[in-house]
Amino acid sequence: MYNDRPSNWRRDFRFKSGLAGVFHMKSSQSHPPSDWASSSKLMLHRHLQHDKVYPPTIYDLRRDPQTLVFRTLDRRPDQRDMAQTVTDPPTPYMRIYNSRLPWYIDIVAQDGGYITLADLFQQLSAALQKPIQQSDYFNDDLDDHDRQALNQAYVERCRDEVERLGGVRRVDFLRGKVFFEGLSRGKNGMWRLRTGMEK
Repeated sequence: MYNDRPSNWRRDFRFKSGLAGVFHMKSSQSHPPSDWASSSKLMLHRHLQHDKVYPPTIYDLRRDPQTLVFRTLDRRPDQRDMAQTVTDPPTPYMRIYNSRLPWYIDIVAQDGGYITLADLFQQLSAALQKPIQQSDYFNDDLDDHDRQALNQAYVERCRDEVERLGGVRRVDFLRGKVFFEGLSRGKNGMWRLRTGMEK
């Protein structure tokens, strides 16, 4: 018998897909702070638009965002590329979720301006690289099989002893679906992070 699910988890999160998780599902009431920040009002930058087959951005979410590549460029992105705003019209706030992550990820503009591609990928990486808490691992929502899946993701991610000493991180909840496929409009004005397996 472990503790209840952590209070900072999304209310509608369930670790398992399909019927095994339906009985734990609750409705989510999260919304952007203002209507103008709603995903329904904004158009995404072309590098962020979801494409499962041919994602416009090649990025392994387990790694540093400096490793990402934009398909339309024949070079590494530079500072000017990354300074472009993520939406049109620009927005200072985005709330992101993924079905495999129990946490929301809030992206905010730096220096009181609008969110840039650099803001998005740096903050997304920082959120996913956070070590999980003991309560994220030992709770009544996860069983031994679920914890084994997290352990396997951790083993596959770690390339050296330094990474192994960091323990399980939030990105390990993606359980193999670690490649960025873009964003899409989500529920309640939020953005859905779309991820997949390596192609």
